Amino acid sequence: MDFPTRLSNAKEALLGDGEPAPRTRDREDVPGGYGLYRDSRFIDTITPSENDLEKFWEQYQSCSLVRIPIRMYREDVTEPGYRVNAENTDLVDELESWMAECAIINGESNHDITELWEGTITQKEVRGTALAEVVPKESDEDSIWGFRLINVSTVNAYTYDNKAVLIRPTDVDLEDAYLTDTGEAAAYGQWDDDAIAGPFSNTDTVPLSQNDIIKLTQDGDADDIFGTSTIAPVSKEIDELEQMLDDVSTAVHSKGYPHWIFKLGEPNGDISNPRAGVWPDEEMRKYQKSHEESQWTTGQKDFVPGDVDVETIASDVPEIEELLDWYVEEIISAMPVPKYKIGHADSVNRDITKTQQKQYERKVQSERRRLENTFQPLLKRKAREWGYSEGDVADISLEIAEPHEENPLARDDFDAGDFKEFASGVQQLSGGSPEAIITPDEAREMLGLPTEDDVVIRADCSQKLYLPKSKVGDTFRVSHLDTRVVA
Repeated sequence: MDFPTRLSNAKEALLGDGEPAPRTRDREDVPGGYGLYRDSRFIDTITPSENDLEKFWEQYQSCSLVRIPIRMYREDVTEPGYRVNAENTDLVDELESWMAECAIINGESNHDITELWEGTITQKEVRGTALAEVVPKESDEDSIWGFRLINVSTVNAYTYDNKAVLIRPTDVDLEDAYLTDTGEAAAYGQWDDDAIAGPFSNTDTVPLSQNDIIKLTQDGDADDIFGTSTIAPVSKEIDELEQMLDDVSTAVHSKGYPHWIFKLGEPNGDISNPRAGVWPDEEMRKYQKSHEESQWTTGQKDFVPGDVDVETIASDVPEIEELLDWYVEEIISAMPVPKYKIGHADSVNRDITKTQQKQYERKVQSERRRLENTFQPLLKRKAREWGYSEGDVADISLEIAEPHEENPLARDDFDAGDFKEFASGVQQLSGGSPEAIITPDEAREMLGLPTEDDVVIRADCSQKLYLPKSKVGDTFRVSHLDTRVVA
């Protein structure tokens, strides 16, 4: 198949020429809907129970000690971008173009898959499980349009009797099996009354097979279908910290400043005679109003009867700094990023910080591999839809990494120290001889730098490409545009 025909097929498959048809849905029986929603008539939300996953989400939203580390972690994981590797360059172009607009994010189509990955990591960290629907095309339910995140609290799992094993899509003859719209046996049911946040009123269950769902879990037990939230171990500490801060705030407002008691008149005096006894109510209110905060002025002078007595009570706020520090440390220790990355490294030894950095880098790399392994089969499935051969499909791999053509010296993760050690090692291996093991041009080629015989061109004012001078005058493709090399 020639390139124009292949490109035409790819355009037909891309999102701009098709409409998504999500099977999962948001609540329809408003009011009383699940989660926070808004329309022109009202705002409503459920109040999560103490053990509900929605409480963890609420704590993620309200506690900066939780929200900031999780957001930093997901950005560190997805920051390099992604690249598809395959021998067939046309297939690579098509897949990367599709990935650039295959996600539904916050109700909007045509978002980059990186945004979906960020949401996936957030859901996994906060709720312990990330679920995403494999959204079919409206015109062909067997074709993949893209992906859409699902709240795991709204989903129930269907397993075999007495087994923590999800029902396989092919077991359609199983007794009591739910069937999906495509005739597969369901492993999940969205808006099932037995879901974590159920029961739900006036909402039909949406059956979904394992082929309809992408799932990533965290710290699940041996017989768990779903995972455990990062917040779970410190949820009580978050509540205690927030309550304690509220209590301190109340204490500061109520007892953090001197308190004055004005005694107006003698307790045993004659109420009918203000100069000999208690002041009348009207006079006391007038005096009180004259001493409101807004009425005070510098050098103010008051002229009052001589029977006014003022008692001062000193301020008193409990000292709980050490206890607050303990709660902060406990919460931070459960987060996916090390302490030094979130501005709490005042007392952290530099050597410990370096060790933590290496451990954190391994954690980030491991998370990237999980995402690659989870989504790579979907890329192969998409390539089969486009009619590529099994040889081309088998060759596909996904990497969360910088594009191949990017200069490694310009990457954020470039380690100048490691490079210096590498260069020093090469020099030692060459024995200091002018005849080095690798030539300068070979070294530049390894690093993606131009050689003396290369020309530099730009495409779309954003990309650099280095080509041999022999290519001057040739026409080739860069960023899906025909570009001619000039000297």
